[in-house]
Amino acid sequence: MTLKKSALVGFTAVSLTVAGSMTADVALAGKDDAIYEDNLTTTQGLQWGGKKLPFKKTVDIRESLVDTPLGKVTADRHLVGNDLDGSIFGRSRKPAPGRSAFISLWGSKIEGCFVEMIIQHAPAQGRVDPTAIIPTLLELGIGGQLVELPPQSASQPKVFSQDYTNTSFFGNKTTSGTWYMTRNIFVVDSGIASLLSQAPLKETRARLTLSNGNKILIPIDKKTVSNWKTAYSYNPACKNPNAAEPPAATK
Repeated sequence: MTLKKSALVGFTAVSLTVAGSMTADVALAGKDDAIYEDNLTTTQGLQWGGKKLPFKKTVDIRESLVDTPLGKVTADRHLVGNDLDGSIFGRSRKPAPGRSAFISLWGSKIEGCFVEMIIQHAPAQGRVDPTAIIPTLLELGIGGQLVELPPQSASQPKVFSQDYTNTSFFGNKTTSGTWYMTRNIFVVDSGIASLLSQAPLKETRARLTLSNGNKILIPIDKKTVSNWKTAYSYNPACKNPNAAEPPAATK
């Protein structure tokens, strides 16, 4: 766990390139208090806005074949950008030019603890290079401390793209484009899990550093913060009980 002092900044679109395709959806495990582990996997992409994820509540992660518990997870979502009819209709959960969705998954499993950050972005015009907006560092302000979470892996995560068409509420305006998704999973050890579990119950700000060096601040809803305690309760030690112990140091 690394603690350090803080700074600020925002999200800017970047320039052009390609990505893969997006097909995955997420489904609950037949009830509102559980989700299948297979349907929680985002390595093949995720529908815009993370439909059916357990936002602002903690649910069990269950094994798809035998329906046994494997962990707990809670999710948060922050949407940026108004719909095609203007701000009077609020922020839609469909992609549209200039719109972004920031989704986070927080939890503990048999293998350990995790937080996954997902960025979905529909550029205002043209295309962007999705490899430039991969989240590479997560910082959180918890109880006056700045907590720095590096990625679990040094390898670059896959990126995804999806074409879309969006029609306004009144049907008098249609736009088309391509939206992109990037993601990364960050290290959570027992110290960080404990700190998150005891976080003050209020909206918390997170700062993401992107692979292009840009930084963006996003809010984490206070309901999600209150659910960190149960999300990390499944494996508060954040250790895999079946993992081999490192060899003892020799003198």
